[in-house]
Amino acid sequence: MLQEVEKVSATTRKLKINVPQDVIQSETDSVYNQIRATTKIPGFRPGKVPHAILVKKFGKSVEAQVIEKVVPQSYMEALKEAKLEPVSYPDIDDKKLELIPGQPLSFTVTIEVKPEIEHVNYEGIVLNKKTFSVEDDEVERSIKLLQESKALYSVSDDEVKEGDMAIVDSDAFIEGELNSELSYKEYPLILGTTDMPKEFSEALTGKKKGDAVEIKLNFESDHPNRTIAGKEVLFKVTVTETKKKNVPPVDDELAQSANCSTVEELRKTIRENLAKRKEGEINLNYKKDILDELIRRHDFDVPTSMVYGEIESMIHHEKQDAMRQGRELKPDEELAKEFETKARENVKSVLLLEAIGKKDKIEITDDDIKIAIEEISSRNNLKPEEVTKLYTVREGSMDALKSRLFADKVLEMILEKSTIQ
Repeated sequence: MLQEVEKVSATTRKLKINVPQDVIQSETDSVYNQIRATTKIPGFRPGKVPHAILVKKFGKSVEAQVIEKVVPQSYMEALKEAKLEPVSYPDIDDKKLELIPGQPLSFTVTIEVKPEIEHVNYEGIVLNKKTFSVEDDEVERSIKLLQESKALYSVSDDEVKEGDMAIVDSDAFIEGELNSELSYKEYPLILGTTDMPKEFSEALTGKKKGDAVEIKLNFESDHPNRTIAGKEVLFKVTVTETKKKNVPPVDDELAQSANCSTVEELRKTIRENLAKRKEGEINLNYKKDILDELIRRHDFDVPTSMVYGEIESMIHHEKQDAMRQGRELKPDEELAKEFETKARENVKSVLLLEAIGKKDKIEITDDDIKIAIEEISSRNNLKPEEVTKLYTVREGSMDALKSRLFADKVLEMILEKSTIQ
């Protein structure tokens, strides 16, 4: 069925496909037989309707059904015969998709494919040595964060300050009307956190149980919540209870809460963990330098569809970050222009690592995936099956994790062969 493969460019192929007349006839007869067996036409017994009447009544529908079946089938067979793996949806020239009695069906399909990178060069890469140190104040900051994480809140009659908790009832009004969606009862607010507008912290600082405040907030017109976008909202807030933040002292009890026997052991463990983290960051920077060098050494075209897909992914992540941070987001068109160069480099990196991994026969085993899942579950306090489910739901399959492991394994191999000076 595959007549010809035309190399339009390094990443584009045009397939000329021919579906034999006997295949078309067989599929056409099959559809008419189904119609004949199930269609009731006055004056004719079931299954005895003349073919000419069926053609007149259902001809266009039958033609569409036959094309809908044979075109995808023949396209997939042609891909297999040509040994091509498209990276984009096929662009079928449907202007000529017409069944002519007694003739084969011919059509062309244009697809994008990955470029053939025959000569990959990753030998002799020289990296500038990166060093690190763990300072005492970094250890102390980590201990302070541990203290904060173990802090408890106790009911108090004192005025609340930054870090304390205020339990509030809050009624929200838009243009004088109470809005139940934005109103809350017994809502816990911790003063000074980024989880709440600073106007709330400022208004509640110094307040006690029973105190009431009014807070006005003006929201931007492009706010994702259309209820409040471009509007002023008045919050009438009453403090129903106050709680003082109690930070535990740095002692052996705090150390034991972090699975250490003494404060000295806690400091040593923290220092070692900080060193491992910095070592990991340096390792990551080495790999980024390797990718930059690989991109510099290899000049080739990349599939436009892969670049567009990477841009869409980058815009999606940018939107998520902007929403979490509460900052304004640029239009998609502007972001697409900003991300294009980086997206192209990302795609080149993927293709280069894939070519290198193929050349050196690097594979990801089931054990590699199992170890990675166990590490992720341990780091995030999850069960391994929860991590697997998370990837399946978010990414659609475990392929995304497998791809990341593959890329890292290739980079580790190149890093081992590189010179650090």
